[in-house]
Order: sequence, then structure tokens, then C-alpha cells
Amino acid sequence: MAWYPGAVKMELQPESDAQPAIRPTQFIVHSIIAPWTARRTYEYWRDSTSLESHFGVDYEGTVGQYIGTETRADANAGANRRSDGTGAVSAETASNTSGSDPWNDKQVEDLIAIGVWLHQTHGLPLRICRSHSDPGYGYHSLFPQWSTSGTACPGQARIRQFKEVVFPGIVARATGKTPTPPQEDDVPHTLGLYDETDRTLAPDKWTTLSIESVDLLKGASIYQAMVQVTGSVPEGSTLQGRFYHLRSDNTRWLGGITERVATAGATFADFHNVGSIKPTEKLRFEIAYFPLDPDDMRAITITTARCRGLYWK
Repeated sequence: MAWYPGAVKMELQPESDAQPAIRPTQFIVHSIIAPWTARRTYEYWRDSTSLESHFGVDYEGTVGQYIGTETRADANAGANRRSDGTGAVSAETASNTSGSDPWNDKQVEDLIAIGVWLHQTHGLPLRICRSHSDPGYGYHSLFPQWSTSGTACPGQARIRQFKEVVFPGIVARATGKTPTPPQEDDVPHTLGLYDETDRTLAPDKWTTLSIESVDLLKGASIYQAMVQVTGSVPEGSTLQGRFYHLRSDNTRWLGGITERVATAGATFADFHNVGSIKPTEKLRFEIAYFPLDPDDMRAITITTARCRGLYWK
């Protein structure tokens, strides 16, 4: 276990002893949507829920630590502990009940100090996480894998502070340099495409799907993308999807195939990929339909397609 010397130790049991070890590689900040003290946050974790964070940061400058940073805490969904043993350190911060207020000066100072300590103690790299599993620093809503059902946490005002004040402050203090805004490569761009054009898919054939354009992304170096399609697909039949990179010589790098089985009523199928890509390559997505009855040659209709994600140039 590792305990931050600037925190008041409020150890949660049995979680602190019972939960598995992690190798901390990320720091994820949250808003708890309540103006609680660090002690009140501890009491909430202890008495009211099976969730918990490593730290609680209140308005008055008190930092509470509830679990050692080399033990799993359950505040970050898929980032709590991965199959390779890595995991995220989490800090809940006091906020108003709508999560709309900025961190005050004491909270900013506490987050910077914790971030520097994590870099010095656990070797977290001084960068904003480039994917959901990439080591570094981030905030709860940065990647969908860090929450169970989507979130806006810690709120727009605090996301802006994280990018413009907190993270640059961590880097500056850890390196002894003057704070500067994060470089463009550190901050992801958003990918958002939506298309309601009806498209027919013939059976047993791969079709490149246009979502506003067949080129979903150009000029990127790293990306995380999700394509979701809605359609009238016979129950029990199969949709397969994969991303591919189209090179300038028209050859392809093919991603892995994901398979979804259609259900009764409308089918909502999602396909994901995370990877690096050359700026000269174009990201595309193709889909194939395989009927339950191999003799059924009727086409199906995709009614809606959307692409969401993040990318770095």
C-alpha cells in the first residue's frame, strides 16, 4: 500500500485489505455532486455504497485517503483494475449538487500536489491519457470505459480547469518549469458523425459504411472510435463489423472482426476499435450481414449509423 503524506488517513475496511492489488498507471479526477467534507465522503463510502475512491478532496483544503494507491478502488469502472494488474487512482472532489461549479483554489492546489506525488511515487507519465488504458492523467468523462453508463463528471468548468490549470500545474511542479497550456497532442479531439440515410445490405458481403462520408477520420495519429448501427435485422442473424485503414496506395490494414447477433425488434449493434494510424491513412468501417437461414437472400436495411470517439493528431 502507498499512502499520500498530505492526506488524512481514513482507511476503509474491509475494502482496504480485501480488494486486489493494482499497479497504478492513471490518475482520474471526479466530482461527487455534493458539498461534502473529506470525512463525510469517507462516511458515505463506509455506510452507503459498495463503491469508493482513493481520495476525497473537500472545499476547505483537506484531503482524505481511504485506500492505499496500490489497492483497487471502485470509482472508475473499466479502469479500476485491468487484466494486466494496472489500474487507476481516483479522487472525488466536493462540488455543488449540479456539478457545475469550478474547483476552488484549495482544491486545485490539492489536486496538483496529489498528481505530483503520484508521478514521483508510481511513475505516472506526465501526459493526458490518450486512450482508456494509456498511462497518464484524466477526468472521469474523458473515456466511456471509465464509467458504467456515461457521465459528464467532473463538469465542464472543471474539465476546462483540468486542461488549463491542474494538469499544466502538475507538469510544471514535477519538472520545475513554468506552467504552460497543454500541447495540442495531449488533448483529444472529438469524433461525432451521424447519418439517417437508409442503406441496404446484401447477405454475405462486406460493405463500406458511409456515415456522412466513407472517410470517418483523416490526419490522426491515435484514435478511439465506436460505430453503432440501427436496423431491421431478422432475429438470430449476424452482423459483423471491422474498422480498416485505407493507405495512399489503396491497400488496407484490417482490424479485428466484431460479431453481433440480432434480437427481436430493431437491432442496435456497436463496434469498437482503438489504435494508432498514420496521418496519410483514412479510417473506414465495413459491415457484413449473414442471415440465420443461409438460403435467405433478402437484403436488410440500416436506418441509422453513428460514429463517436476521440482522436489525437
